[in-house]
Amino acid sequence: MRTLVRRAVICGLATAGVLGPMTASGAAAEAAAPAPRLYAPTALVLTVAQGENAATAVPLRAVTLTCNPTAGGTHPAPQKACAELRAAQGEFSALGDEETRPCIKIYDPVVVTAQGTWEGRRVNFEQKYANSCVMQAEGSSVFSF
Repeated sequence: MRTLVRRAVICGLATAGVLGPMTASGAAAEAAAPAPRLYAPTALVLTVAQGENAATAVPLRAVTLTCNPTAGGTHPAPQKACAELRAAQGEFSALGDEETRPCIKIYDPVVVTAQGTWEGRRVNFEQKYANSCVMQAEGSSVFSF
């Protein structure tokens, strides 16, 4: 019986010696790591397509855009695009430049789409323009890719 008690005490001390430093360093690592910030996700797929509507149009270009926690994705100017979307409070229909420029009146429809989430809210946007010149004149940098 004494042998069993001694082994238990020795094992207990050995375990405390081994786990003690691991527990302390684990707590230190947790304290040093920044706490994860909660944010509503923003992840979008933006497309420019040739045609009347998104269902039948031929896609020309597509990019990804993320705005939370930082601007990124394959969009060529994600910071500018995210800033414009924030200014419009995520309303794609409110995007657009005040600049007006003359465009030819040839009907060659272009469709832009945005699908995904904006600050946790589902987005499914589609806008048709008469041609690519009108899209560039009336659109924003969000669809300039």
